Amino acid sequence: MAGKLILGEGQSYSLDCFETKLNNNVLVVGGSGCGKTTGIVIPNIKQATGSYIVTDPKGNLHKKLGGYLRSRGYNVLKLDLSNPNGDIRYNFLDYIEEEHDVIKIAHILMSGAGRKGFEGDNAYFYQCAELLLGSAIASVKWLEKYKPSIKCIGPLLTYCNNTLMRFTGQAQKNDSEIQTDKWEDLSDRLLRSFAGGFADETKASICSTIGSVLGKLDTAGVEKMMLSDNKRLDIRDIGRKRTALFVTVSDTDRSMDVLANIFFTQAMSVLCRYADTKCRGESLPVPVRFIMDDFATNCTIEDFPRMISSIRSRNISAMIMIQAESQLEDRFASESFTIISNCDSYLYLGGNDLETAKRIAERADIPFKKVLYMPVGTNWLFRRGQLPINGKNISPTISHPRM
Repeated sequence: MAGKLILGEGQSYSLDCFETKLNNNVLVVGGSGCGKTTGIVIPNIKQATGSYIVTDPKGNLHKKLGGYLRSRGYNVLKLDLSNPNGDIRYNFLDYIEEEHDVIKIAHILMSGAGRKGFEGDNAYFYQCAELLLGSAIASVKWLEKYKPSIKCIGPLLTYCNNTLMRFTGQAQKNDSEIQTDKWEDLSDRLLRSFAGGFADETKASICSTIGSVLGKLDTAGVEKMMLSDNKRLDIRDIGRKRTALFVTVSDTDRSMDVLANIFFTQAMSVLCRYADTKCRGESLPVPVRFIMDDFATNCTIEDFPRMISSIRSRNISAMIMIQAESQLEDRFASESFTIISNCDSYLYLGGNDLETAKRIAERADIPFKKVLYMPVGTNWLFRRGQLPINGKNISPTISHPRM
């Protein structure tokens, strides 16, 4: 059975893309307290269809739904990124398989210093910081076969802090040397690109910037999570057997947001790669849905506008929740419209953002004030190929039976 997509009171739709001719991507827009969790997230998870990767800011969803899903035969996991404790092992270095994975992780880590740094006069500075950090990551990947415990944040910091010594003639490799390991070769190439760009004083400043980013992650808890002897999280398993992974991300402390961004980016990339290379028809045997609250603020996916355009064929879908369309624009600029256009279901739960309300009024072809003053507990639902529906939210008192 394909299961149902729940989008309001009396509004349930098949998840069979071949039947509906629509993708299962959903954009939910509404201010705080509009009922995104109680009226959308919980009812849809209770359908127990396929696998779920869910942001769980307070850990409440795991508490409320974990037992229910286990009774339905699910493997239920909790990955706590707000207070890592090593209950399960997640090490982002485990999933680096290609050279572009190194570059992507370095970019996400440096984005922890603020995305404004990649604009204007600072852009080249941050790009060079990515080269050095990428060199450090590749170096750790090369050394892990000799020392597995090196796969954590501390050695990355050590590499960057000591890197100025490698700019001397005796520390750099001769051009004629033959590299025998792809990670060693990549590390050397990235370091050479970095070394030729700045004076030593500026390089030291770059190292300091990297240190400020990695220092937030250089904690005992993160090290436990990355090197734990407990059960290792295998992202590919989520697409092989029914799994519910609840990812706890703090909604008040932003220090671990970069780790959450790495995880969600890797999760989608790893599942797509697994579908492309290991699965019949390049499609996951178990459908996977990403349910991401507060998207574009505390959890984002690198290259998401491109990814959301192509995940349907891999049996992957996304349900993303934001408070206003401007949040997408702040994070993805003009590509935010690519995200919106690739969500065949758009649910508006109300809010005070004027620009979003104007766009809803235009989509529904109704007066602006009818949207801005819509009654609490109502919504506007847009499904591609259908007229818009002005409906009611599911009441939190309903037990959300499986439909």
